[in-house]
Amino acid sequence: MASGERLVLARAPLQGLPGHLLPLIVGVLASAVGVGGGTLSTPVLSLFSFPIKRAIGAGALFNLVISVPATLFFLTADLGTPGRTVDALGDVALFCVAALSLPALFVAPIAARWSARAPVAVLRRLFALCLAAIALRLLLRN
Repeated sequence: MASGERLVLARAPLQGLPGHLLPLIVGVLASAVGVGGGTLSTPVLSLFSFPIKRAIGAGALFNLVISVPATLFFLTADLGTPGRTVDALGDVALFCVAALSLPALFVAPIAARWSARAPVAVLRRLFALCLAAIALRLLLRN
């Protein structure tokens, strides 16, 4: 992925049991690494002939589908537990939600327009750089 070259394992998505096992493996790895499932699904989709721009879009959708039920769960978990910060609703710190999501609301449209125009080789290299940063974070963990 980093070289911009395209490694393809299959020209079509896997069918049957392998087609169901691969998303399970991606999900397990993503949860073990601590990233959204869409982050790891993008290179996997690329391996099965998905264009990188469609794979990135699908990965973003996967992250949304995963995050909504998780957010609803954590909003309702441990309600009324003493010792929470004043801005907490369940297990969610609302200040942190605002600090992380408000900048994203402004940057996301700009990034989406840029990525739609960016050369595919540049997107591949940037995505590979992001995966390398995740790997480095894992290596440096205590």
